[in-house]
Amino acid sequence: MYDYIIIGSGFGGSVSALRLAEKGYTVAVVEKGKRWKSEDFPKTNWAFRKFYWMPGLFMYGIQCMTLFKDVFVLHGDGVGGGSLVYANTLPIPADRVFEDPRWGKITKETLKPFYEMAYEMLGAATPPDEAMNPTDYKLKEIAEELGMGQTFEKHPLSIFFGEPDTEAEDPYFGGKGPRRRGCTYCGGCMV
Repeated sequence: MYDYIIIGSGFGGSVSALRLAEKGYTVAVVEKGKRWKSEDFPKTNWAFRKFYWMPGLFMYGIQCMTLFKDVFVLHGDGVGGGSLVYANTLPIPADRVFEDPRWGKITKETLKPFYEMAYEMLGAATPPDEAMNPTDYKLKEIAEELGMGQTFEKHPLSIFFGEPDTEAEDPYFGGKGPRRRGCTYCGGCMV
């Protein structure tokens, strides 16, 4: 018997389960998708069969596309849910998004401590210059040509930019978290 049963192991479900368990509740997490192994993930953007979940087209990958009446949802399918497909990106919406009256009393300032907590838990870091690749430089160049150079910026990512391919003690939780391996700039997390 559990105090709580969480449906889905994505960001929402896993964090809810963690917080409830920290408070002493017994929690079960139910996930419809499978546990993916490293070799199951696509190695390029062209490996459609390993990326998209469309059984009717013989594609059995990590990302589903679900169409509802008023919304189209891209979501992960497996243990980890959306964390399987978010490419380690951690954008915070622009101020103008929060100015929309549909947000009601929720402001960017209201959510700020929660963004900060998520950034800390996920190990947010701004990519160093060596993480930029030719495509990034081309996007920056085009933005400048269009007079929009100020819109090009490096966003925080949930990637450990330590010594490439070298294992290090946990840099985020005072050594209490898992060891991390420095990014090799292979782009696999963005596929």
